Amino acid sequence: MSVSLYYSAHRDTPLSDAERAGLGRIIAEGESALTAFAEHALPAWVRDGEVTDPDLEPRELFEPLAPYSFGGGRRELFAGSSKISHTASGPEPQMAQLNHYLAALARLRDAVPGAEWRVRIDDLAIPWVDGEYDLGSAGH
Repeated sequence: MSVSLYYSAHRDTPLSDAERAGLGRIIAEGESALTAFAEHALPAWVRDGEVTDPDLEPRELFEPLAPYSFGGGRRELFAGSSKISHTASGPEPQMAQLNHYLAALARLRDAVPGAEWRVRIDDLAIPWVDGEYDLGSAGH
């Protein structure tokens, strides 16, 4: 079974050039941080059975945080999805990926003032609580 993280931002005013550049920078930094974390954690994940393929590279394990729409819609500023589940990994790498992506989405949210954000795992909404996405409140 596949599990995906979906995200979008909407507002009445389009992205400025500075906002668009900032979003691109944040996405690249988030990807670099997740790759660096995974390179460090991968040997332990393989040893502990969390990753079943010892030859797997971090970029093969994680689908990137990549928007499929960047200011393409009438009010849509940003939209994308990332697969969280991977057939060769257990829950620990999946949670690491999800936590990195939620942190990156929080930074993206800060970079686009006045936007209405929607973040969900499949059909389960992840609420924004006290300045962060809160998995513990998801679905409530």
